[in-house]
Amino acid sequence: MAEPLGAVANPAVERPTEESLFADHLRRLGENRAGVYAVHVHLSLLRPSNRQPNFIRIAARAFESLASQNDATLFKLSNDDLVVICRDVPVDEVDAAIYKVRALFHEDPLTWGAEGGLDDRFTTWYDLSKAADYSAFLTVAGNLAAEASDRRNRAAAQATAAMPGPPLEPRNVSEIKKRLQDTRIADMIDQQLAITVGPRGAGDALFRETFVSMAELQKRIAPNINLFGSTWLFQYLTEALDKRMLAVVARLGLAMEKEPISLNLNISTVMSREFQQFHRTVGTDTTGMVIEIQLIDVLADVGAFRDARDSLQEQGYSVLIDGLGPLTLQYIDVGRFGADYVKIGWNREFVSKFAQDRIQEMRDLVEHAGSERVILARAESEEALKWALGLGIRRFQGRFIDQLVQSMSVGDGV
Repeated sequence: MAEPLGAVANPAVERPTEESLFADHLRRLGENRAGVYAVHVHLSLLRPSNRQPNFIRIAARAFESLASQNDATLFKLSNDDLVVICRDVPVDEVDAAIYKVRALFHEDPLTWGAEGGLDDRFTTWYDLSKAADYSAFLTVAGNLAAEASDRRNRAAAQATAAMPGPPLEPRNVSEIKKRLQDTRIADMIDQQLAITVGPRGAGDALFRETFVSMAELQKRIAPNINLFGSTWLFQYLTEALDKRMLAVVARLGLAMEKEPISLNLNISTVMSREFQQFHRTVGTDTTGMVIEIQLIDVLADVGAFRDARDSLQEQGYSVLIDGLGPLTLQYIDVGRFGADYVKIGWNREFVSKFAQDRIQEMRDLVEHAGSERVILARAESEEALKWALGLGIRRFQGRFIDQLVQSMSVGDGV
């Protein structure tokens, strides 16, 4: 429901900010601080692309479960930070929640410092039973409350200035929807091969990922709008694009090619009428076809993912969870999702982050996840290939793989 205009015009009746509630809670602890500690999770320092509202909500859920089962209070601050204040809560339980959130943002440099170390910028811990920590955290709370008040005042001023004119976003959505419906996308469809490397170095085609370049799509339908700057607009666009892709892939007969293809789809698309029409069109050619679903989509609603997974697998599709990193394997048991494949995105920082003394640990994690199911994506160099082979990974996708395919014979299917 929209905020009443009076709430903007009359600050005296504004609801208290989460920051002010947090500061008040901290002050009310007073002298009764035995066994109390706090953790400040600095999500506000994440890269802007990782601070999407749905990502932040998923991160908060890890601590909501903790708070519901313990003497703990969670504060979700307006700058996206999370603060949890605990009394006599086992530290291991808080660590478990933090590990899940680190895994969610595993590609962001903010999470790469060792927890509790000098280079850890992701979390700050306070032992509130100690006067020095309590005093320091009171100062932090006061500063956060002041910053939140400033942000609210600026937002109110901007909202007041914008009231006479029509909102920008709805007009953009309507226009982009029409453009997407009327725009040809078949000529923007691209493919990238994923292969399985055998013991002698030869490779066999696994599938060809089939996708539309979002950068090219933006140039065609919204050259003056940053589609990636608005989470809800981008989500709307991907769902609409999913349905266009299904129609085009069916019409061009891409699903009937010799090599299986993969498609990136939202869970909502998998459960839609358009997907069922696509399935009726391609029929038995679904054998070997892979449907890729982003990890963030899975974690947003695991129940919906399981329904989609069961439906897909019953119809002959393979299911792939994309958007993982090595940290994900450490903190999330991906095997419980029942996917046929999981895809890890390569990042050169993995070489320095996972030193030789942790290689065996990583090898064990890959084996536990099912080495035959793990695919290393964005393999851009020989270094990436060697790193993955050392962990028992034999399935690859990326520019370096594209170059290899061009220079060598890769099985009968390439």
